[in-house]
Amino acid sequence: MERAITHQDPAGCLAPVADRDSAPPGARAPSFDQVYRTCFDDVARWARAFGANPADIEDLTQEVFIIVRRKLGSFDGRNLAGFLYRIVQRTVRDHRRSAWIRRLLGRPAALSDLPAAGPTALDVLQERERQRVVEGILAKMSEKRRTTFVLFEIEGYSGEEIAQIQSLPIKTVWTRLHHARKDFVRMVSQLPLEQGDRP
Repeated sequence: MERAITHQDPAGCLAPVADRDSAPPGARAPSFDQVYRTCFDDVARWARAFGANPADIEDLTQEVFIIVRRKLGSFDGRNLAGFLYRIVQRTVRDHRRSAWIRRLLGRPAALSDLPAAGPTALDVLQERERQRVVEGILAKMSEKRRTTFVLFEIEGYSGEEIAQIQSLPIKTVWTRLHHARKDFVRMVSQLPLEQGDRP
């Protein structure tokens, strides 16, 4: 993605958890421009957590905001993060289902962007292999555990923020994270040793 992703001020898309239910019923929803400006980076992170192909994340994020523009008028102004998160979840699921159908029908997949100049060919290959291994492990997790693991361990969200965007009790977040970590360690331990690691 060309756009730099930096975690937003919690006063923006992820308001403090203590205030997330403070908006009165019928509260005025924020403007689309405000939501887009404040939440773009969070939406991109959530798409990644749901397992979107890195090359598709920016397009998917834009697609999410097309839907948000259409639905924002019916939003009650409470828990903006949860409202957006559910749209991201459905959008990524639909996209992955469509991608699976295209592969089934034999359409060629789009080529990924060429690596930027700088790292050696070996560096690029090693980094791609590491990413492939991690993505393969994450793909084997259940969706609930994977999204919680990625949001906490990779994207740096707090447990309270994850509870807010997923509309879950904080205990459920910690339980999912605990099991996801165990799954990750178990699957890493089952990876075949590289030649240099063999005794």
